[in-house]
Amino acid sequence: MSSRPYRSLSTGEKVALFIGNMKRAIPFLATVFGFLLTTIPFFPPLAVIPNFGLLLLFLFALYRPTQLAAWSSVPLGFIADLFLNMPLGANALLMPLFMLAIYYVDTLTRRVHWFADWLMSVPFILGYQFVLWMLCRFGGPDAPLLPFLTQGAATIAAFPLIAFLFVSVQRRFVDRLTK
Repeated sequence: MSSRPYRSLSTGEKVALFIGNMKRAIPFLATVFGFLLTTIPFFPPLAVIPNFGLLLLFLFALYRPTQLAAWSSVPLGFIADLFLNMPLGANALLMPLFMLAIYYVDTLTRRVHWFADWLMSVPFILGYQFVLWMLCRFGGPDAPLLPFLTQGAATIAAFPLIAFLFVSVQRRFVDRLTK
């Protein structure tokens, strides 16, 4: 990286700088897209749409911890609160704690298979949904627990497919860009 002013950089250096900055923004934007995907108008009797943003946050914290810092989950939490109609600050409080807990457990355990990661996601996601439900009860009218638990179960059920897609995209595109 050059310390010269931006105007004095060549076109190739400007493109390289832009691509480098975009590589840093892609995990954040992908997670925002995951929260946006969760808001698809789908009207089942229960909340069975997985929380794709939370799942992507879990996957980035588990597989690519250097790409999405724990502090970046605070603005992601505010965005999730706005998209998912939660009390403002509930997800912003929980997401950094969620990511730090994943980092801590990941350093203590040795992962051998994706199935172990899937099993590890169960208490994290259900615990997250339960604490989010508790925060929503403090922030407004009494919220029923069942939609939070069914969304947590749907998120856990979607884990294998989303993890497969996540790892495939990482191997195909991100690893090529970093070489």
